Amino acid sequence: MSSWFVVLTGGIGSGKSLAAGFFKARGITIVEQDDVSREIVEPGEPALDRIIERFGEAMLNKDGTLNRQAMRERIFANADDKLWLERLTHPLIGQRTMMHMHTAASRYAIVVNPLLRTRQPQYDRFVVVDVPVHTQIERAMTRDKMTKELATKMVASQTDRDLRRRLADDIINNEGSIQAVEAQVDRLHRRYLVMAC
Repeated sequence: MSSWFVVLTGGIGSGKSLAAGFFKARGITIVEQDDVSREIVEPGEPALDRIIERFGEAMLNKDGTLNRQAMRERIFANADDKLWLERLTHPLIGQRTMMHMHTAASRYAIVVNPLLRTRQPQYDRFVVVDVPVHTQIERAMTRDKMTKELATKMVASQTDRDLRRRLADDIINNEGSIQAVEAQVDRLHRRYLVMAC
């Protein structure tokens, strides 16, 4: 069971999943808060029921799952709706994440948290995957097929790049090649294995 935890963060399109995949390939348990955020709104979960109560069944796909695209568009068009959703989901995501962290089998575990705005005491190390804002916007538009306007709003709503960099213990620069990212991950992994003893 792990008792040493790393949080890996970065804005949309920064390459968090790429970096996390390299840690995972080295045998490290990865807890993706994006995955946890999906778990807590699966059919039958109380959070999904609350979302339907507030926004109606228009937020559902035909199979009864949350229509994440419709929800995303709604909350980025209305600040009150975004705040309501965050107040509902963030505590639930935190609780479920802690559960996953404490069942990790590797020497250390990594939590991928795209929304982290402050250092938190449960994490021993704070790692940022970093790219320029224009790269984030381009990647979000390509990967998620979103408009430039929505991608720009999403980037603006996340933690400021400079703040993330100031909070970081370690920075993974993702402006270069995939191999360069893997080399940075490998160096950090070797360091974390020593630190987690």
